[in-house]
Amino acid sequence: MLDAAWACQRSDPQECLRVSRQVLEQPLEEPELARATLCLGCGLLYQGEFNAAEPELRQALHLYKELADQKGQLGSLNALGTAKARQGRPVEALELFLQVRQLSVALGDVKSEIRALNSTGAVHGIMGDHPNAVHYLLLVLGLGRQHGLPLMERYALTNLSMAYNEMGRHHDALEAATACLKIQVEDSLPALEASALQNAGQAHFGLRQFPEAQAMYLKASELIEHSGDQSDLAGIDLFLGRVAQQQGKLDEARHLFERGVTIYQKSGDDYGQVTVLLHLGELLGLTRQVEDALNALHRARSLAEAGQLRNELCKIDLALSRLYRDSGRPQEALTHLEQHLQLNSELFNAASDQRLQSLRVQFELEQAERERQAAQRQNAELTELNARLEATNRDLTVAQTRTAELMVRLEQHANEDALTGLPNRRVFDAALERVLPSQQISVVLCDIDHFKIVNDRFSHLVGDEVLRHVATLLRGQLHRSDLLARYGGEEFVLLLTGASEAATLELCEDLRRATENHDWSTVRPGLSLTISLGVAVAQLNPATLAVRDVVQAADDALYAAKNAGRNRVEVRQAKASSAG
Repeated sequence: MLDAAWACQRSDPQECLRVSRQVLEQPLEEPELARATLCLGCGLLYQGEFNAAEPELRQALHLYKELADQKGQLGSLNALGTAKARQGRPVEALELFLQVRQLSVALGDVKSEIRALNSTGAVHGIMGDHPNAVHYLLLVLGLGRQHGLPLMERYALTNLSMAYNEMGRHHDALEAATACLKIQVEDSLPALEASALQNAGQAHFGLRQFPEAQAMYLKASELIEHSGDQSDLAGIDLFLGRVAQQQGKLDEARHLFERGVTIYQKSGDDYGQVTVLLHLGELLGLTRQVEDALNALHRARSLAEAGQLRNELCKIDLALSRLYRDSGRPQEALTHLEQHLQLNSELFNAASDQRLQSLRVQFELEQAERERQAAQRQNAELTELNARLEATNRDLTVAQTRTAELMVRLEQHANEDALTGLPNRRVFDAALERVLPSQQISVVLCDIDHFKIVNDRFSHLVGDEVLRHVATLLRGQLHRSDLLARYGGEEFVLLLTGASEAATLELCEDLRRATENHDWSTVRPGLSLTISLGVAVAQLNPATLAVRDVVQAADDALYAAKNAGRNRVEVRQAKASSAG
């Protein structure tokens, strides 16, 4: 019974789930329990329920470890890595595929090792690290040919074609896809062939060979129709719609996009809906159907927000900004542009952190590669030893390059406060030096009231969290041109240029109220917090009033606010220093 469920986990995941659950309702010995749990997790995985699949796969891995069944562990780790990649957690996926590879080497399972390398290359592609993706996929291709595994060759060529398309190397992508389609295997996999056809279509599209792209997509569609995968059919509609749009067949493109949205909606694929709605909105904007375009883009934005699809949300805000701008609505255009820029910055920082984590995993992957080579070298000839030395030299060069890249990143971090993520005192001082000698500026010093009591009563960890929350609150009230920096300890400093005294004071009151009214119990029950602000606004004069005088006035104002009872805003006039 379980054999039937195992056989149909890819072709009919719903049937796989039904049978697996039926088996799990019966009393089972531990080996059968582990196998049924893994089968259930794989059924959920291939049905697209990645979050639901993860706990089942972890349970299967736990059971196989208790049984000391390494083959079972191998299958569980591989499926779990796939789930992590599909959840958008590529670094965790790489760590799992590293374990798969190490276990495969220990077992002498060449096929599983090649699959792990193929998955590693695919994950690097998902992360946008296409050079490393190509490296691993070429390794898979070579091993597949060396060991006579044509199916693994096809997988490697399919993923290579995808990576080359992402890199804009469309000629190479087309060559890889074509080579994949030419390889003959005993058990043909329609889904794999359809994927190669789609990659060929994308290569033709990138080369602006639109009739050829359309032909590839239609062939892929015929294969997908037999498998009954509605989400993949909707993806083909998206590709065909893009081709129709490039050929000027705008009504046909709209029809294909709308059909794709409907299919994705029925299958519950929010990511697919968001992708197609974005293309539909941009198409409708081009044809001056502004309200329909806005409806499509706002639908996409709501789905992206609900699904936390941050990359897509960033693209949608940019599309909305352009559409509002072109339709003469500058305020809405500015709002969405600011949201796009803020999210783009956050995505860049997240991607940088992810790249640093991937470097660590990459090092472990390279270490695993060295261990595999060492195992093969035990009975090797002198030529194999020379090959090892060459490989080591290449690894050292790569490590040196990555070290240089990390040093550049460390230099970038020198201007950022590690706790709050704000610019630090160094950045603020540099900004003061760039102020024009006759410019109007506002300097605001902000101090958290009774911060020592927070540390003493709640702990320094809570104090750190308070500093992060205050930084976020203050930053959320400011314009992009305003400079907010951590000045030191519990003090923050704000530099405005060209703002009037009334506008500066109004902003400071907003900052004070936002801090006072914030629900600090979310940080720690019983916690409340206020801030004091010292303000100085002045028109600089090279002869009589310098920047340092304005900073001193703001400091005096902050001191006055503290003495007057805290939780208030005080302003002082800047006066020339006696040394000036």
